[in-house]
Amino acid sequence: MKKFLLFMMMLFSVTVFAGTVNAKVTNKINFGISPKELQNIIKSEPLSNSHDNGNYAVYYFVNVEDPLGVKRELNSFAFSDNQLFSAVFDSATTDEEHAKIIEDYKKNASKVLKEKLNVKERKGGLLLYNSKKLIEIYRIMDHTFITSALYNSEKLAEILSDYE
Repeated sequence: MKKFLLFMMMLFSVTVFAGTVNAKVTNKINFGISPKELQNIIKSEPLSNSHDNGNYAVYYFVNVEDPLGVKRELNSFAFSDNQLFSAVFDSATTDEEHAKIIEDYKKNASKVLKEKLNVKERKGGLLLYNSKKLIEIYRIMDHTFITSALYNSEKLAEILSDYE
């Protein structure tokens, strides 16, 4: 019985944490990395308005490549228990630039990220997702936001309701 429980715990650990390790924000940045690992990848110090209160932290950086490899002006990375679980890439854009970003993601995201992504589109917005992550592109005022987060079924259902 003990061996069976131990085996089940190991299996559970592998399945829970494997998705975090294998899911990518970009081709260089993986979900589940620490803030220090992120700094080493980005090769930059976080902005002064970054904050870390132990279990939860948000670090801000400038000029970081988004999932398609395009540098974005302001970027935030959220960590829980020292593991990256969400990133937001932000750029000031015109209507035309925003539309081009959506088209680029529709055409190229699965190729560049080397994984199949489901696609949902609405006017001014795009959602790409699979069983590992969610990528949503939307516009507020004159900024385009590209959000990449670990898959969460409740969050997906909430976002999908905006696309129906």
